[in-house]
Amino acid sequence: MALSDRRRHLPPIIIGKARFATKYVVILTGLLLSLAGGGQAADLPSPPASPPKTTATLTLNDCVKCHPAIVAAYKKDGVAHRDKLTCQVCHVGHPPRDTDVIPLCSRCHQGAPHFKLHNCLRCHTNPHTPLKITLTHDITHACTTCHNGQLEQLQANRSIHSTLACTACHIKHGYRPPCFNCHKPHLEGMANKTCQLCHRPHMPLVVSFPPSTPSEYCAPCHAKEYALLAKSHAKHRNVRCAQCHATKHKTIPVCQKCHPAPHSESMLGPKPNCGKCHGIAHDLRLDKIDILLDKRRAGP
Repeated sequence: MALSDRRRHLPPIIIGKARFATKYVVILTGLLLSLAGGGQAADLPSPPASPPKTTATLTLNDCVKCHPAIVAAYKKDGVAHRDKLTCQVCHVGHPPRDTDVIPLCSRCHQGAPHFKLHNCLRCHTNPHTPLKITLTHDITHACTTCHNGQLEQLQANRSIHSTLACTACHIKHGYRPPCFNCHKPHLEGMANKTCQLCHRPHMPLVVSFPPSTPSEYCAPCHAKEYALLAKSHAKHRNVRCAQCHATKHKTIPVCQKCHPAPHSESMLGPKPNCGKCHGIAHDLRLDKIDILLDKRRAGP
């Protein structure tokens, strides 16, 4: 078949667009060569570059964004932790890039017996509010690492208080319980501070008092002596118990403390027994003349 006949049988689009089709063949050939590593690869656009890797830096202002409750508690009750430290002084770094960011208490707290105790969080349950202390009712050893003077008093002066754990009474750190939580008052309406005029909590049976202590405080335990003295006509009835039984409970004074040498030494002897003639101090035996003198002093 002649060439002219072959052209006659080609589709019209190829015949009419032969020159246009040839142009696209050249472009596709160049593209294929580029993909194969040859030709005009350098003329193709490059893919966009990856953004550079950056390392974020946290500031103190970032802490509150995720930990608002902790920061609020820290600002309110952080005491020395708040006044002398910042979050990043204790928490060096932040997960996930950093690990072990919760410091041990002993990193800062050293040099005292209390700081050698284990399990700090048993009492100091929140490091951000370190003086808000939670206590169970069976703690003594931890308390006495700071309050050893009280322990010495309890051990040297045995009482029922000596058998108790510190936190049985001190249920909160710094809390001083009213005596009336366990003990009945000597008198109705007696204030708690009045108890401590005579009794010290860590040595309660070592009773001492000032001379101004009212005799009414003694009466509930020494009712017989108080009643005798109240009925007496002697001057002793006008003297407070604490003036004779001065300073310390169960002190028995000698008569000569107030009545120096009323009789001659030959009469008294080396060991005078004033009570042999005068009876007991709370109910002195008086001559009739003494009673008469008292009535005259009292007036008609």
